[in-house]
Amino acid sequence: METKDWKALWKSHQAQLDQNTRLNLMIARQMQQQAARRPLRALWAARIAETLVWALLLAGLSTCIATFQGHIASQISAVVLSLFVVVGISGSVGQLILLGMLQFDGPVVEVQMGLERLRKHRLAITQILMGSVPFYLAHVFFWFQLLFGIDLFANGDPQWLLVQMVLSAALLPFTFWLIREMGKPNPRFAWITGLRRSIAGERVEQAVWG
Repeated sequence: METKDWKALWKSHQAQLDQNTRLNLMIARQMQQQAARRPLRALWAARIAETLVWALLLAGLSTCIATFQGHIASQISAVVLSLFVVVGISGSVGQLILLGMLQFDGPVVEVQMGLERLRKHRLAITQILMGSVPFYLAHVFFWFQLLFGIDLFANGDPQWLLVQMVLSAALLPFTFWLIREMGKPNPRFAWITGLRRSIAGERVEQAVWG
């Protein structure tokens, strides 16, 4: 066999190897994309369920606002709770939008950036919802009115109400401190780090990458 024949045979063999390599890479990428999308469905289902729950809560609270006529404290409590529920709805819908923006057929860096947006958004919404802690009396007033038909603000012991209001005020600096610490990449306390990861870190990444 002449040199030209060897070269032609080698080029043909090299072209076949290149084609097989490209095909294997394409198959591997498709398998990786499918493997990533399967666990991601759990996040989709969770966020859709959250949205539905928030929507039902908002509908219930809206009905209570209309029916609590004449009970100002209970009505205001329902309004306050509704505001935080609206935050929850917007957060869950925002998560769905960000999940829809994830493109697994692009570079890995873009996928990582999309995951980071998911984390930051989830954490920001959680921080806002944490702001409801000092308003725990709104829950007390609302549920007493809804379950027992008792206007606790109008009929409760004034001394007890005063103590609860003082406690609510005392919770304000702690809540602001906790929200600020949650926003730090490296919180000073291990339990805050664990809480931060459980909300916005490991849960999302494990769902996607396993």
